[in-house]
Amino acid sequence: MTWLLNNSYQLLPTPWSMVAILVSTLLCGVIIGIEREKKLKPAGLRTIILIALGSALFTILSRIMTDNVGEQTRIAAQIVSGIGFLGAGSILHDTVRVRGMTTAATIWVMAALGMLCGAGYGVAAIGLTMIIILLLHLITLIENRYIGPCFFANVMVVFHDESGKTGIKIDALLEDYHVMPAQIQKAYLENGMTELTLNYCNAHKHHKDFLLQFARIPEVKSIVKLPL
Repeated sequence: MTWLLNNSYQLLPTPWSMVAILVSTLLCGVIIGIEREKKLKPAGLRTIILIALGSALFTILSRIMTDNVGEQTRIAAQIVSGIGFLGAGSILHDTVRVRGMTTAATIWVMAALGMLCGAGYGVAAIGLTMIIILLLHLITLIENRYIGPCFFANVMVVFHDESGKTGIKIDALLEDYHVMPAQIQKAYLENGMTELTLNYCNAHKHHKDFLLQFARIPEVKSIVKLPL
């Protein structure tokens, strides 16, 4: 079984070692890419395959262009830097959440697998790819069963401020439940009431328990859920 961890450059003559490297790179890209494509992620099958092939080709070129280990590692470092910019471009941020972190991490890992293939350890890269797919599947099962994705909703709370006393109670509750200031809008009505609009996760009980606490405050006159 030691051949699984042996270098393709040592096991096969030059033309066939290159073929083995490219085939293993394609397999890694296809396996990860199909999983991402099924989940409708921004980095799908084509993107993942191109990232893997690009990283592998740069690694192969580093071996062809120089026998100096220092130069080879310098080229590898440039691959890591370049893929960092590509991963950063897949991250989106709005006032509520950050999206694309898993896609960025997938791009980063895919580049590492491509470099591993390019270094000649294609079989090991395929084995690691299968482990990554298994982990992603297990984590998805755990998230869907115990955590699940957040689905955000708006709620409008109208209350009598009682010279600022109610506002202090509500601010303390929001801080306890980690509702960020960017998710809150406040307006003062002509009848002396205060209108508070919040954006919160409506999928998990522990994310919306603060609504029950609001209902227990006597000065709160209404709690109305709004469409996004």
